[in-house]
Amino acid sequence: MGRWLSYLLPFIGLAIFVYIVKRTGVGEIAATFRDVNPIHLVAFPLIVVAIIAIRGFRWQYLMKLIGMRYSMWRSAVVWSIGFAASSVTPAKVGDAIRAVYTNQETGRNFGECFLTVFIDRLMDLVTVVLYLIVAIVLFSVYYMQIPSIWLIFLATLGFFVLLWVIMNKNLMKKMIRPVFNSLFPKKHKEAMSISFNSFYDSLGVYVKEWKGTLNAFILTLVYWLMVFGMAWYVAFVLGLKVGVAYIFIIMPMVTLVELIPISVAGLGTREATVIYFFSIVGISNAQAVGFSLTYLIMGTYLTSLMGFIFWLRNPVKLGR
Repeated sequence: MGRWLSYLLPFIGLAIFVYIVKRTGVGEIAATFRDVNPIHLVAFPLIVVAIIAIRGFRWQYLMKLIGMRYSMWRSAVVWSIGFAASSVTPAKVGDAIRAVYTNQETGRNFGECFLTVFIDRLMDLVTVVLYLIVAIVLFSVYYMQIPSIWLIFLATLGFFVLLWVIMNKNLMKKMIRPVFNSLFPKKHKEAMSISFNSFYDSLGVYVKEWKGTLNAFILTLVYWLMVFGMAWYVAFVLGLKVGVAYIFIIMPMVTLVELIPISVAGLGTREATVIYFFSIVGISNAQAVGFSLTYLIMGTYLTSLMGFIFWLRNPVKLGR
């Protein structure tokens, strides 16, 4: 039942997307691209290359903190492969393929390799949540009160409590032991136990090397400002009359909605969210959908295309 549910969930987002496109009209959506200056599109590949370089550098830096040697070029390449995998899987779970690559190419324990990906993604999530808190406050002050704002803050608090639980080795060991004993055959238990211990032992290194971890987090803050800046550039290219500040306020909320595991790459849920926020400042549904699709194509699928090309040149050996 659970497996079938995981297969069906992404179709919810697809159904929402089809409904939005049908209700808005393909012609009206296409019209939003009519006056686009092709010269402005040249900047998108440059932005994507910059994003891949920054993400590759940050991941390499995180690996270096726990003594893993991995080149900057290879870090950027494998990061883009993981991004491509994440763009076609709900909640971006495909990004974990990076751990398989590093495990096979460095010979380090899988638990350590997975930890670098986990910390990399965790920093993204924490950063987006922090920006989300600021966005909620600014949106409520300058535009309109968000319904159930205290519920949102409680959910945020719950997120950080969950984060604390995940970081607590002894607590996690007690929680997953029944599942571990019932699901994994005896021949795999030792390897899984080693990976589990390696994960938490290396996690302690990030705490010990807190200055380095803080540097990586600051880089994450800058990276996400770049991503939100690209969203503004999309609005500029499409000629939408929406302020820079408004884009930076709504994008953390849009980004978090994209992570809901009922769609692939946020398709459907992102469009619905953008339509809501753009309607507040007088942007039509067609323009909102045009913005969302352009942001998806240039921000997600252009990066994924590069990752897919890299994967074709060096596919991971999952059976190894």
